This record gives sequence, structure tokens and C-alpha cells, in this order.
Amino acid sequence: MNPHTRLGAAFLKNHPAEAAHVLEDFPAEHAAKFLAAESPVTAERIIEHFSPGFAVSCLLSIEPPAAGQIFTQLLPELQIMLLRQLDRNERESLLSTLPPVQAVSLRHLLPYHDGTAGALMEAPLASVPEELTVRETLKRIKRIRRGMKFYVYVTDANGQLTGVLTLHELINARPTSTIGQVMHKHVVSLSPAQSLQTVFSSPYWLEYHALPVTDENNVLLGVIRQKTMRRFQDLSLHAGAISSGLDTFITVGELFSVTAGHLLAALVSSGTSPTKRDSRG
Repeated sequence: MNPHTRLGAAFLKNHPAEAAHVLEDFPAEHAAKFLAAESPVTAERIIEHFSPGFAVSCLLSIEPPAAGQIFTQLLPELQIMLLRQLDRNERESLLSTLPPVQAVSLRHLLPYHDGTAGALMEAPLASVPEELTVRETLKRIKRIRRGMKFYVYVTDANGQLTGVLTLHELINARPTSTIGQVMHKHVVSLSPAQSLQTVFSSPYWLEYHALPVTDENNVLLGVIRQKTMRRFQDLSLHAGAISSGLDTFITVGELFSVTAGHLLAALVSSGTSPTKRDSRG
């Protein structure tokens, strides 16, 4: 790999936000070729800094299997935001490339309107029936690879929210006890129809890292995290006012970022991917 392509690759990996600004100056199909040549993790880090519309256009320009691999790496709230911009056929095409459990979870969250708590929630992965023992619950929680696991929510046979406990409390509970015996029975929850303004201003964020969302029958629908709210606000600001240049670099990184940014633009124009090895080595 020659110095130019090496610098371009380093720029993509280490400065995803700035790389995203550069790539957005080109047609989505050109940027998509670059993303497809990167690892799904690197591509995800760049896509999260695109405006939602451009991110969707790039994903649609990538072959479905590769697009699915990249999409799987995105955080749930960004996945939902992007899926909402697709028409029915495009959405199903992308969802069909995902692991079945993840696709079902996303389909469950999609019906809620933008601007509501329901649109911002993610699936309550760490939820268990109250008759489960502490030992069995710990085994189930260990199998959860992604998602919020700090709180364990408890439901009855009808899916109604009946309690909650922290992971720390679960670990320190007697293994043979049932979750119903060790849980806290008073649980604060949100309605999926609540406006985001109401959700953001809830005083309960001073006490909890996450809040469950329940329907009118107290059935557990999802969970909203503080981290998700902050990220949503950042994404909304980014979508409303995209920076037009590489003017935020500081100290030692400034020269590298500006130089690499221009180089990346040149590589996109020429159709050369920074990750492809130069024939001259």
C-alpha cells in the first residue's frame, strides 16, 4: 500500500466524523463503494456521522449482504431512524439481511410515530418472568450480547411489568430465590405516546439510567436509555445543520486531517479505495 492510500485508510479509521463530511460531498453510490470496501465496524463509525438521508442512500447502494453487516453494527436508535426513511420494500429488503431476532425486534418498534417515546425505545432484552430463579436469570442475561443490561425488568404471564432490579442486586441475590421474591415492585414507566419533550424533561432521569415503556395495560413494550436520548439529540442536530467543511480540527491532528481529507476526496473521485492494496506495494 503506497503512502497515499495508507493515509486515506488511516483517515477513514481514525477520523470517521471528518471522513463522513468529505464523503457527503460525493454521490451516495461513490461513497457506498468506499464503505463496502471497509470493515463493517469502520463503515458503521462513518455512517453514524452522515445525515440520515445520505446514510440511507449509501446503504441502498451497497449489496444487501454487505449492507446488512454494516447495519447490524449500528446502535438501535440509529437503525430505527434510518428504517423510517425507507419505503416498505426497501425496509423489508434490509431487514431480511439481519439476524431474525434483531429483525423481529426492529419490526416491533417501527409502528410508533416519530417524536414519541415509542419511536425512541429499544427492545427490553433484559426482561424475565417473575417465576424464574436468580440462577436461571443470570444464565439468560449472560447470553445477551448487545443492549441494555444494567436493569432487569420482570413481567408476569401476560407480559405486564411487575418489577425491576439492578444487575448488581441480581448477582448478590440468593441463587435459589425467584425473581419475584427479590425484585422491586414499584416501577416508574413511560407511555409510548408521550412526546419526546415530556420524556426528556422527566425528573426520574435523576434517579435512573433507563426507563421502561408500557402500554395502557402495563405491558412492557421497550426501554429508553439516557444514552439513547443524548444520541438522538446529537443526531437531530446533525441532520438539521451539517457542517460544510473540515474546520474543527485541533493542534497536531489538524494538518493530518486536512491533508487526508483532500486526499480522500481525490481517491473517491478516482474510484480508488484506501483499503485496496496498490499494485506497486
